[in-house]
Amino acid sequence: MSEIRAAISEDVAPVHSLAEDWVLQDLSPSEAAEKGFLVSNFTPAEYRCFVQVANGFFVLESDGRIEAFILAYTDDRICPNDSVSLSIRDFHPGPFLLIKQICARRGSPLRGSAGRLYEHATRAFPGLAQYAAVVLEPENTRSIHFHEHHGFHKCYEIQAPDGRIRGIWGRD
Repeated sequence: MSEIRAAISEDVAPVHSLAEDWVLQDLSPSEAAEKGFLVSNFTPAEYRCFVQVANGFFVLESDGRIEAFILAYTDDRICPNDSVSLSIRDFHPGPFLLIKQICARRGSPLRGSAGRLYEHATRAFPGLAQYAAVVLEPENTRSIHFHEHHGFHKCYEIQAPDGRIRGIWGRD
């Protein structure tokens, strides 16, 4: 039996561990296409902060184990120094849901967990457009295909402070 619920502080360690398995850092382009997915390499302290601030931070738990999570929040909670996320306001001046991370456990017996989390976020924030930033250098093909499969389309590109180009994907 699986359930989707709001993330709590006790989830920080398993969420961080799950995310670490998908980080694109120090991978060749071919390895990134096969093994990588996430660029935001948040620390446990940052996840603890997100538990308090992010109103769309959900985990999918099955038999006491976190199988997937989505870290999202509404545009009014974007950090003032997050220039990439703030740029979405210029493109979409109305309220929206920002997806910072979404991923599922490698080898999880549950299929479609990340998709279920997107469905849950859509129900939790009805009527809000959803946006996600995807790194394009190295090309994050897993993330691009995942988001396009779930109805996202590329809206624009922007250079982030780290020098990497991000594509902003969105869906209504």
